[in-house]
Amino acid sequence: MALQMNIPLPGGIEHANGYVRVADCRVCKKDDTSDWFMMVDVAVYKDADARAVKIITDDNGNETRILPKRILAPAVDKFKFAYSVDDGASPADAYAKLKTLDLFSSATDV
Repeated sequence: MALQMNIPLPGGIEHANGYVRVADCRVCKKDDTSDWFMMVDVAVYKDADARAVKIITDDNGNETRILPKRILAPAVDKFKFAYSVDDGASPADAYAKLKTLDLFSSATDV
């Protein structure tokens, strides 16, 4: 699961049709007196192909893995949401919470 959207970049420009994936979601509570919250970390890539791990094999059969390269997009990086113990805590729940934000209003599921 991922989202496709225009990505706001530093300097006020946008990358059209970027690929956004939830890299991590976790439910946290600071202490006994605080409320629960969900932290969602997001990874941004140029497109789905840029997200894929590439394996290159040389003439001797040695494989080299080329890891995906993320785009630096501070506006699409980390998010914090209110959380109730009745809420889900899966990546799908994190995507649903992201899509409630104006930043993700035009994002499409891919």
